[in-house]
Amino acid sequence: MMVWQPPLLAAMPSGLLAMTADFVPLLVGMWGVLGLCVLGLTTAIAIHNTREAKRTATQVTVPQPQPSLPKAA
Repeated sequence: MMVWQPPLLAAMPSGLLAMTADFVPLLVGMWGVLGLCVLGLTTAIAIHNTREAKRTATQVTVPQPQPSLPKAA
């Protein structure tokens, strides 16, 4: 029984595949850390926006008196 290699893997040297396999844990870890950073950043932005909206909603707006301007002709 012969094992057939896919054409793309046949063009790559086996040393390159072995080296790539060595870096898989590092690359997966980097993607995991990047995902956690993006998640943390979006959480921080959401918390900031929520607090800002609550702060502006609780501020009492005092109506400003309208200046008395002469009527236009």
